[in-house]
Amino acid sequence: MAILALAFAARCSAQVTAGEASLNLTGNLSGGYSDNYSNVYGSDHSIAGAGQADLSGSYHNPNFLSFDVQPFYNQSRLNSTFQSITASSGVNASAKFFGGSNFPGSITYSNTFNSSGNFGIPGLADFTTHGNNDTLGVNWGVHLENLPTLNIGFSTGNNSYSVYGANTQGRLHSNMFSATSAYQIAGFNLNGGYQHTGSNIVTPEFLTGEVPQHSNSGSNSLFFGVGHALPWDGSFSANATRSSIGTDFGDATYRNRYDTTIDTLTGSLNFAPMPHLNVGGSTYYTDNLEGTLYNTLLGAGVPVPQFATQQSSTDLSLTGYANYEMPAQHLNLHGFVEREQQNFWGMSLASNVYNATASYSNTVLGGSFNGVVGVTRTSINTTNQTLTGLNGSLNYIHEIGRWNVSGGISYSQATQTILIAYTSSGYNYTTSLGRRLGRRSYWGAYVSGAKSLLTDQPGTANSSHSYTTSLSLSKFSINGSYSTSNGNALLTPTGLVPTPVPLPIVNPLGVVLYNGKSYAVGVASNPTRGLTLSASFAKALSGTQSSVLSSSNNNENMDFRLIYNFRKMSVTSGYNRLLQGFSFTGTPPALVGSFYVGISRWFNFF
Repeated sequence: MAILALAFAARCSAQVTAGEASLNLTGNLSGGYSDNYSNVYGSDHSIAGAGQADLSGSYHNPNFLSFDVQPFYNQSRLNSTFQSITASSGVNASAKFFGGSNFPGSITYSNTFNSSGNFGIPGLADFTTHGNNDTLGVNWGVHLENLPTLNIGFSTGNNSYSVYGANTQGRLHSNMFSATSAYQIAGFNLNGGYQHTGSNIVTPEFLTGEVPQHSNSGSNSLFFGVGHALPWDGSFSANATRSSIGTDFGDATYRNRYDTTIDTLTGSLNFAPMPHLNVGGSTYYTDNLEGTLYNTLLGAGVPVPQFATQQSSTDLSLTGYANYEMPAQHLNLHGFVEREQQNFWGMSLASNVYNATASYSNTVLGGSFNGVVGVTRTSINTTNQTLTGLNGSLNYIHEIGRWNVSGGISYSQATQTILIAYTSSGYNYTTSLGRRLGRRSYWGAYVSGAKSLLTDQPGTANSSHSYTTSLSLSKFSINGSYSTSNGNALLTPTGLVPTPVPLPIVNPLGVVLYNGKSYAVGVASNPTRGLTLSASFAKALSGTQSSVLSSSNNNENMDFRLIYNFRKMSVTSGYNRLLQGFSFTGTPPALVGSFYVGISRWFNFF
């Protein structure tokens, strides 16, 4: 979408005061020529207007009432900060009242039409969506002296969208209400409250070959906590939570219902009996381990699997730790022991875990060095299994003349997961190399990667690697990147997310395998004062596979811009082209493009 701005007034700086109200209004007016084309949505060309404004102010005193309202019309990613390929309109607004008093509050509101969004795929460029969204948030506090505090919050949001290149629709409605209180009496810190969360979701199953899935979920939680200081610079805390969750999900022909209640108790003790020494312990218990795992899925936007059994399941863990610092030697020694017992899916498992870790931080060869190494011994009593796990990390930063060098790597092996029966292993690394070429010039290269998997469980690995380089000169810059990614994920309303719980918890038929690569290059130049030229190209090729569908996916975005600022005016011209498609549709990829040219002018109305 293109915009050409015409201005008819001179800028002035002023402020309007009416009684106890103080107002400021700034903005711009624009109009111009745009030529839009698409093989899906049709083509058109027109001379169109656009604009945005920012009205801010206060009444009586900024602490009594202050507000900011920002409406915008026909704004495009090509010539504004509203990040939309299409022409986007809407409003953002916020207000704060009674700030600094015993009754502070705030309201935020946002409503956007015809905006662009992202449908994520881990480690790669996201798919592009377009649709409407709105959010509303209200917060209020009651903070009276010598009385318990009260904080109330409410939020609601809606997002409806379609994915370019796929004939599918998605929708997400969420709401939240919370009321929390805190009080201090006789040295005890008390806190508690209630929270409700709800969601109504339509997940477009276009990458799985299924019909759209509709889920309606709700959760109600009551919680209470108490804490107190203890001798030897110590403290204790205890918390209790009861959560009731319910969800129904399925398609137009089949619905499934899941309801459960989760009770959770936690506690901790901490002491510092002598300098540099900290010791303590903690406990955790839940009477519904299965519900805890499924609640994690619901939080990620994934329906509870249809084979959910609601069998009795418990989890109890007791942990003790000691931490000793040795500043003169730049060492920190840490150890912990844990006893955990789980009853899950008819199995009863118990484990003992012993861990010893040492970390070293110091200046090495003129650079900053940090290293950690640890050993874990895990024995699962009920199955007579014994595992030795390793964990470690290295980080180093050094500046040598004009060179900047940094790098880090971490590694873990046989680390126990939330379920005793499974362990995970993995690594991640980052490294960078850069050099100052002049007072305003710099070159840098950056590499990063990660891999994780359930040990000895085929098909559970997720990995990603990325490579980036950039060169910045006084009037010219160029950058490029390349990344690869593969793994297993679950489909949510916002895209694919790496499986948040061990794969045995979710239905393997609901898992989407993904892999792909993406690359991008961009250049920019400021050949003369006020003139900016830029161009970028990004392309992602990916493959997804479910139990019933395989698809080859393509996402390509090209963008050219010219911006020239002179006095109070700005001339803008550019071209944008999006190509996005999925092989399973059997139709050509969606093509959306726009050419524009225009001029804009900012105003300070009052």
